[in-house]
Amino acid sequence: METQTHAEKQQYLEDERSYVAKMDKRLLLFAMLGNMVKTLDNSNLGSAFISGMEEELEITGKQYNWMGVLFMIGYLSMQIPSNILLSKCRPSLYLPLLESLWCILTISMAFVKSVKAVYVIRFCLGLAESGFYPGIVFLLGTWYTKKELGKRMALLNLCGALGTGLSGVVQAVMLKTMDGVWGISGWRWMFLFDALVTSALAWFGYSYLPDYPTTTLWLSKSEVAIAIQRGTGLDSREIKKEDTSRWNKLKTLAGNKYIYPFICGWASLHVALGACHVLGITAKKSGYDAVTANLLTTPDTLITMVTSLCNGFIGDRLQSRIWCLLVPASFGLLGCILLSAFVQPFAFLYFAFVITHAGLGSTTSVVMTWASEIITSNMELRAMSIAAMNTFSSLMWTWTPLILWPVTDAPQYYYGFRASVLAVIIFLLSMVSVYYMSENERRKGRYNRVLLEEPSLEDEQNTMALTHLPPLVQRGTNEKSSQ
Repeated sequence: METQTHAEKQQYLEDERSYVAKMDKRLLLFAMLGNMVKTLDNSNLGSAFISGMEEELEITGKQYNWMGVLFMIGYLSMQIPSNILLSKCRPSLYLPLLESLWCILTISMAFVKSVKAVYVIRFCLGLAESGFYPGIVFLLGTWYTKKELGKRMALLNLCGALGTGLSGVVQAVMLKTMDGVWGISGWRWMFLFDALVTSALAWFGYSYLPDYPTTTLWLSKSEVAIAIQRGTGLDSREIKKEDTSRWNKLKTLAGNKYIYPFICGWASLHVALGACHVLGITAKKSGYDAVTANLLTTPDTLITMVTSLCNGFIGDRLQSRIWCLLVPASFGLLGCILLSAFVQPFAFLYFAFVITHAGLGSTTSVVMTWASEIITSNMELRAMSIAAMNTFSSLMWTWTPLILWPVTDAPQYYYGFRASVLAVIIFLLSMVSVYYMSENERRKGRYNRVLLEEPSLEDEQNTMALTHLPPLVQRGTNEKSSQ
């Protein structure tokens, strides 16, 4: 009987590995490519601006800033409604639809003739793109377990960084090879290239993206059972239809003690990351030509990609998130301090840009993984909480481009870099508060279990052994033993 039980366990593990591999080929691949295309579409405005768009459309610095602000206003308008819709609709239809819309809008950018037309397109693009990142994070949290999620979130954000880096490379290639072909400027060809990639991805999502465990048609019965048993796709409380009103759900979310430090920390992190986004413009204003200014963003992005991937894998390995936030963010803080001095030559500034981006950028996947794990297990509330975090971070971008990062003939970013220093400190304090709240909750839970159940001799020995370990290692050991 024991041999049979062991064989069944081995078979289940093999089936689970096959199931996870299937999800990686469909969901994770779509998420990675989708985030790369999304950030490519976001970054191409800055690349186009320093590659001829400024002169051809006669754009002033403030007008460029308003293009970013209007994008964020559109992004804010639809972010939470979009994630609520996603939790009610089929993701395999909804997310590819969003991509199809921003594909059309990207094509429109290739043919703009005025600044006002850019304003309208950027606002609509914000509406279309608003639901993708929080939606895909929500979907990943639906299908993957805690020990699987961190590294996949790292891969997701790695591709986002890759999209940012590719924007400069693509624009440089278009300037060298396509500028003037058929009378179309190189920066316009970049938008057409982006639209082509986006359309291919929309088709891929429609064909291969999963919905939810009980509604995904290409899952077998055994794979549905695995998804339910893993506890990622369905919660026992969610199997039956809930009658709770959305207002009550909002009140429940508002009463969650974790949501506020996560919102504060996530918003502050994105304020600080604004320092990384002006590298190309700073390079051009420092005397570099458009091609060089575009290419200078690529090494910075590649380093951020590597650190982000390593940080996500380390977080999953240790099953602890806090040190994977504090250590890299401290390097980001050092970079912001160096940037706030704004000391020439440009090589000094470039080094500061690199460690700022690598340090802060490598924490984004860990923050979102931790939030998906700890805030709530309810599917709709989790979708709303992720959207709320992204909404507040986007809210920062309705004013920071105008106040902290104005594009002028002689950019004065001192105040922006100093604000980034403060923002990183707020981020660190927010994440430390989340850690201590979760630790207190864990200790109370263990204390209540001791009161309700008399521990066995083996449990007492395990508890004594664990008390000699540091708190973070104790936490990782407890989580592993519970699995």
